[in-house]
Amino acid sequence: MITDRPSIGGPPMVRIDGDKVRKLRESLELTQLYLATAVGVTTDTISRWENRRYPTIKKENALKLAEALEVSLEEILEDHEIESQDEGLKEKQQETGEAGENRLPKFFTIRPLLVLTLICVVIISGAFWWSFFGHQKINITAYRFLPPHTAPGLPFPVIINVETDHVGSLSLILRESVSQECTPIEADPDFTAIDEKTGDLKWIYQTDIQKITFCYLATTEPGARLEKELQFEGTITVRKSRSTATPIKGPNTLQVRPLHWADANGDEKIDDEEILTVYDELGKIKDVNFGMEQIEDIWSGTGYRWDEKTKKFVVQTSLSGSVVD
Repeated sequence: MITDRPSIGGPPMVRIDGDKVRKLRESLELTQLYLATAVGVTTDTISRWENRRYPTIKKENALKLAEALEVSLEEILEDHEIESQDEGLKEKQQETGEAGENRLPKFFTIRPLLVLTLICVVIISGAFWWSFFGHQKINITAYRFLPPHTAPGLPFPVIINVETDHVGSLSLILRESVSQECTPIEADPDFTAIDEKTGDLKWIYQTDIQKITFCYLATTEPGARLEKELQFEGTITVRKSRSTATPIKGPNTLQVRPLHWADANGDEKIDDEEILTVYDELGKIKDVNFGMEQIEDIWSGTGYRWDEKTKKFVVQTSLSGSVVD
């Protein structure tokens, strides 16, 4: 049991073990940025806690830190902190017991067996409560909208819709693994990180709404082989006392073809239904340039064709053809 150690005129403080915090974070493959987001402090503060530059912190922050690391508060405290607080508790219990014995007749004293029974009841009740309520289960789904194809060297959008039944603030981690033939350009929300070795895209995001849309723009290599299939995989993870990693559902392959990504049926034109689908899916995303002007030009014409030499689309009109970059 942890007892508060109030500072003079300030909030309760506790001493944490920075080595324990760092080892727990690394075992869960969490970043300092994630912990900073979950606790509500800066990454510099997390670094100082782990390096014992700030060993004494607010108990409120220590509780948030323990929750993010999926452990109890006792597991991140310094050993002598737990011992000193246990000793203080024993002294208080002894003082209370002695005072009670002086005031009450012997038949009012609690027998050791009764004390042991009460302790067992409290422990079992606590374990029962923690099993059902301490680990909050959060239902979350993620669905990817991916074009069926794209032309070599040209950008295409990917949308990931995330939905949860959780009410209140929630921190989540979204990971997306893209094919090596693809290069990410921009995203909304912005990428939190891009792995230099694997190229994996990562977002750490905190929200209090139940529906979130992630959108990113990527481009294929100009020399990508036609008919090659590009693979996409991803997971969404929430941490709220218990880790829950959920695979992203939806299409996970895209084929390199001499077709525009908005031409879903591959008939070398963009019809009314296809352009309306683009507006429905991407119309609310303002910070990613997915080439709406080019799509409208192709839709306004009678069709288009792919020019292999220039690596561009040529719009077909009733009068003459024109090049669309």
